[in-house]
Amino acid sequence: MYYQEFILHILLNHFFVPVFALRFRRSFSCEFYHAIFNSLINSDLCPLARRLKNPTRSNEKITKKNNIMKKVTILLAAVFAVALTGKVTAQANPASDSEVITITANLNTTLALTLDNSGILFEFNTLDDYNNGLGSNGGDYSSNGSVSSTSNWQLGFVATTPFTNEDGTTTMPMDNLGVTVTWNGSNTIDNNADNALALEDQERILIDHNGTNSNAGDDDANSFTIYWEMGTQNGDMNGASLFDQDLKKGAYQVAVEFILTEVL
Repeated sequence: MYYQEFILHILLNHFFVPVFALRFRRSFSCEFYHAIFNSLINSDLCPLARRLKNPTRSNEKITKKNNIMKKVTILLAAVFAVALTGKVTAQANPASDSEVITITANLNTTLALTLDNSGILFEFNTLDDYNNGLGSNGGDYSSNGSVSSTSNWQLGFVATTPFTNEDGTTTMPMDNLGVTVTWNGSNTIDNNADNALALEDQERILIDHNGTNSNAGDDDANSFTIYWEMGTQNGDMNGASLFDQDLKKGAYQVAVEFILTEVL
């Protein structure tokens, strides 16, 4: 019965256990495998069983057969081990497929200037008006504004027409008109118009990005008041009074453009 036990050990451990575990996705008790093997051994249909039941052979024949059975058993074990390894490898590396979707996001700049564009009227009536000018920082002539922006920005102003008399030909120096700016917003900016800046025919920057803190934000963060003055000789405005300039009387008009620009 030694040979029965040896073959039982080999087949149970190298054939029945792994094959049944893979096929049925579960493990079985040792008694289950022994019952199956004993049924096979006791069957007359199995040549191996018939030989195991009648082990009356010579020692030489038994040794020869035993060696053959060992080789067959080892070969079967190797075959099933390779098959099992291939099965496990296939399960560890399943087939796959993939597709790639490209996502694009455009971060566009939005700039919006809100400015009270009601006209400003200076009435020069008295000698004091002509000598000292009208308007000041915090005075009566003002325009409220704000900026809503997704990026840093600056605000400038420029004369787009000459300062022309109603006769259509006479002009006055446009630097008689100047502005100051009071910053009301919560953002940090560079205010270039704390003192009066004279109007020119080239753009001048009133409010600028300070280079450190972002001034992007909504209208509350970027609100301001522009104060107008004329003939006051403040800041870099014309240093002569309107009285001393002896200008032709009548109404003078000039168009002033405010330009909002992104700072890169």
